[in-house]
Amino acid sequence: MARVALRDVWKKFNTVQALQGMEFETQEGELFCLLGPSGAGKTTTLRIIAGIEQPDRGDVLMNDESILDLMPKERDVALAFESYALYPQFTVYENLAFPLNAPIRKKQLTAAEVQGRVKEVASLLGIGDLLKRFPRELSGGQRQRVGLGRALVRKPKVYLLDEPIAHLDAKLRHRMRGELKKIQTELGITTIYSTPDQLEALSMADTVAVINQGKIEQIGPPKQVFHFPDNVFVAQLVGDPPMNILGAHIEDGAIVVDCDVNFRIPIPSDAPQALFEAGREGKLLLGVRPKDMFFVSKEAESFHTHGRVRDVDILGQTAVANVVVGCLEMKVKLATGDAPGRDSLVSIAVDTTRLHYFDAQTRVRIK
Repeated sequence: MARVALRDVWKKFNTVQALQGMEFETQEGELFCLLGPSGAGKTTTLRIIAGIEQPDRGDVLMNDESILDLMPKERDVALAFESYALYPQFTVYENLAFPLNAPIRKKQLTAAEVQGRVKEVASLLGIGDLLKRFPRELSGGQRQRVGLGRALVRKPKVYLLDEPIAHLDAKLRHRMRGELKKIQTELGITTIYSTPDQLEALSMADTVAVINQGKIEQIGPPKQVFHFPDNVFVAQLVGDPPMNILGAHIEDGAIVVDCDVNFRIPIPSDAPQALFEAGREGKLLLGVRPKDMFFVSKEAESFHTHGRVRDVDILGQTAVANVVVGCLEMKVKLATGDAPGRDSLVSIAVDTTRLHYFDAQTRVRIK
């Protein structure tokens, strides 16, 4: 097992600043997730740890020792590429066995042990019947599983998994999330996992690092990142559907949402003191998750405003209603059986115990 740390790492490709002072540290044996949109710098970070790219500035440490001067093969890490990177002239079996037969490890395992390990990983990934095929004979999802298997077949100090299940169908992706977490827990090998999928990050990771434009926005356990986002970017990235972010101000002891209909929410007793200053100056953004908004009768004590349903997205047991409230549009998540019809007039209540407050200028959480 190993700890991996990045210290003030910068990387630029031509005019594109891919990483800007990237800094984090993993714990031994944990699954550390880099969560961010496409182009955030996730792949570049993994390639720098693996030694495929060199940083312009900064340092990469493993167990408190710099590894920048080590060749990729000397770092004892296994990298699974999103782009598969399979050898077209090799069968699936030969691709999976290749890391075990590399010169630096060739004498560590017998031929029988290599065969056993390859078959074990292939069975785990559901590709046991594909071992004699060539990459050109596989689907995209099958190729991705072979690429992932080529990393898992080894037992290195660190796994680096770059969106390893992005091209699988939804059902298989759901199963693989559980299998990957199980494998990682059983082996106890430190794993750095990159994904743009917040559901993968929340369900699998021990620690989530939200990355945006080459910088860390927030690091913490999944529950903390979800329930206490540090800024608007994190709030809208983590959670599905994204958090509703509403301009607002404080007036007569209430939070007044800036729209052209009456939308007032009593200030909760546990609201942070800094909220009042920001709200009085008109520098307030109010965050409300779609699951914390409800449709009620207009006579209900919890009633806060009204709107019109533009449309409803049915997602199985749950649905998301897109509701127009004055000049705003918000999302409300509810049980499919309770979903209103299109163009319905609805009365809305907000769970005031689950509000989020952000400074309108800095877009940082008001604590």
